[in-house]
Amino acid sequence: MERVGRATVGATTDTARVKPPYSSELEGLNATYTRALVADIDQLRGAILDVGRGPAVFVGSGGSMVLAHLAERLHEHVCRQPARACTSLELLDLPQLERRGAILFSSSAKHPDAHEVLAAFRRGRFSPTALVTHRSRVDVQQLASPDTRVVTLEDLAQPDGFLATGSIIQIATQLFRAYMEDPQLPRAIDVEAETDEADLRNEVLVLTPPSLTCVAADIEIRLMESGVACVQVADLRNFAHGRHTGYSRRIEDTTVIVLSDARSQALAEGTVAAMPEVADLRRWRCDSSWETTVISLLARSMRFIDKVGRRLNVDVARPAVPAFGRRLYRLPLRRRISQPLVGGVERKLLAGGAGHDAAGRTFYREAASAWLNEFGKRRFAGLVLDYDGTVCWTRRRWELPDEHVRRALEILLRQGLVLGVASGRGRSLHADLRRWVPVQHWAQVVVGLYNGGVQLRLDEDLPRLREPTAWSRAVTSAVGDAPAAWRLKVDERGVQVSVSVATGVLHHGQLATLLQARLAEAGVEAQVVASGHSVDILEPVSSKTSVADAVERRAGGVVLAIGDQGQLGGNDHALLASTSSSLSVDRCSADPLTCWFIGSGEYVGPDLLRRYIKSLRKRRGGFAMTGAEIS
Repeated sequence: MERVGRATVGATTDTARVKPPYSSELEGLNATYTRALVADIDQLRGAILDVGRGPAVFVGSGGSMVLAHLAERLHEHVCRQPARACTSLELLDLPQLERRGAILFSSSAKHPDAHEVLAAFRRGRFSPTALVTHRSRVDVQQLASPDTRVVTLEDLAQPDGFLATGSIIQIATQLFRAYMEDPQLPRAIDVEAETDEADLRNEVLVLTPPSLTCVAADIEIRLMESGVACVQVADLRNFAHGRHTGYSRRIEDTTVIVLSDARSQALAEGTVAAMPEVADLRRWRCDSSWETTVISLLARSMRFIDKVGRRLNVDVARPAVPAFGRRLYRLPLRRRISQPLVGGVERKLLAGGAGHDAAGRTFYREAASAWLNEFGKRRFAGLVLDYDGTVCWTRRRWELPDEHVRRALEILLRQGLVLGVASGRGRSLHADLRRWVPVQHWAQVVVGLYNGGVQLRLDEDLPRLREPTAWSRAVTSAVGDAPAAWRLKVDERGVQVSVSVATGVLHHGQLATLLQARLAEAGVEAQVVASGHSVDILEPVSSKTSVADAVERRAGGVVLAIGDQGQLGGNDHALLASTSSSLSVDRCSADPLTCWFIGSGEYVGPDLLRRYIKSLRKRRGGFAMTGAEIS
């Protein structure tokens, strides 16, 4: 009781009057779990497939760290890609990698920490990204990037109180269903509380196998956040490397909870057998499937804290929150931590596969200075843009571009600029451009569909595009014999074959490599490029560079090329590598003479394109970009 009394010094009690008791959360747990077993998981599975194609981080705060730990293990064991569970602050401190996705678990997404994580997502420091929340896309549209997938969960049977309860069971269940084809989950949750666990000592040591780290985290969070015990977590073997000595000195004050599943049972039993007789040991075990074990032990942790709290006369769902705790919780991060931004020099280093390289940084800084000096002198008569990921956000590619981007381009067209648009898309792009480009400027716009395989002016009607050819049939036949062909969705058009992953997880870069090898084996000549959402197989003569050539001929002067996938193998690489007058709004090549990212990294994608376009000024002899700087 004294322990709890110290935790509530300076507390306010307004929350205690409005929140239901913890017992009501436990009563609603089975209903929430039953709903989670049958809930639509298409959105969540889509997010997992996105991030599952590469390394990923899973972000939680407080109770949602349990979900981050669970997702970390599922990601590595199912997707076979590196993963990491981290807090919001840890994520904001992470360096940018060449590719790394991220998922944020935040029920309300209202906390300042969540806002900063979503801001990092918008700056493109992680890609792809998702937010798993109980709020709708409309509710968070001012916070979340258009390229961040928002996974909206259905309401809980009983809302959570101070400790996350129903949301943990709900999301954990859906994570199992989304990651695993046939998860062996229990039919219901046992809601009966154990009768012999309430009497804890002042300190708790949780020993866990790696497979149950999420359960250990749940126990630690519930006991620490409710203030009923101090908790330490160690895995079953790390405990044997020195921590047992510290434990022996405090053995009279410590309760040990030993977790185990079927795989770790023998190790857990050996550990328990080696402990002294005076130890206060509690065995938490389950011999069912790993999925059932996790759900069952999470539910046990939730019941456990209720029993402990009742013994101490504390309702853990509505504690008296100290005034300083409220100040800490609401403390905004902005302006209190440095914002790691990734500018042009860092992106060049990433493209070259370099780590923290002082000599490389010096090289690219000098190259950037020399490139900017020449770039600033150029006058452009035309502009060639990639579309998805550059003009519009990749996840909103079926919508019109942002109004600010459209207006900025319309101004350039009115001033006489010739515009080229080069994209892997077909007739849908032609139709979309006609929806927002003023009809009087259609003749100024050169459209390169299917990555330049089909070219026409916007004022020209579309030819028939989807008729198969001998070349496309040969490609489709070869792809049908490719490794993992059963996972693939193939869209055959006459001049391009687009391949995406229909089931399972496979990184687009890896898929592009596999398809390139298969086409070579089949003797089919083709180009293979990866975009943000698919792999496009092109005829050998097709190229976005041909669109730039057409714009240059029509404009009678130098053309500026801008895309978002300038890295080697990206579908803008050929375009941006073909001229020193090229910019990226996201990923760059390692070439010091082409494909530079201008700016600090605060803006990427269409947000950065808008700033590029607004920096173009009409000058004698063409258009010049003003104020260009490379960080």
